[in-house]
Amino acid sequence: MDEVIKIYLAESVALELNIGDLYQLFSAKFPEDYNFWWNISIEEMNHAALIESINDIFFTENILPADSIEQQIKELQRMNVIIKERIEVFKYGSQVRFDAFNFALELENSIGESHFELFMTARPNSTVMKIFQKLNGEDINHAKRIEKYLNDNGFV
Repeated sequence: MDEVIKIYLAESVALELNIGDLYQLFSAKFPEDYNFWWNISIEEMNHAALIESINDIFFTENILPADSIEQQIKELQRMNVIIKERIEVFKYGSQVRFDAFNFALELENSIGESHFELFMTARPNSTVMKIFQKLNGEDINHAKRIEKYLNDNGFV
């Protein structure tokens, strides 16, 4: 089981870093939205750092459900492939700002990213959950922030 948890954590970190890279690309590609994308990309990088920083605690507290972790790994791996592919598409393609926001909303509402959000808002019953929630307590759900930004800037 330890090896499965290591894979799960590595894929979780990769997911957050890949999303951060995507949002940094958006900040460069769409300068009118630079601050929005840059800030949210930094938060994704912080999520990755948080997961890495508590790696050892996962093994001592056994908080991950064994029966679903392998399915979660597959979903994380699938999402990481999709994000890397989209980075290439956005890097070299001629997408418009709205395409970036649409994909970001899709991503933030996806299973992989939702797991993180659900974990962050769950009732703390372990040291790991308390650490995540304390360090990240002020973060607002990214999907809601993207939707708000779309509304505030006349996209919807």
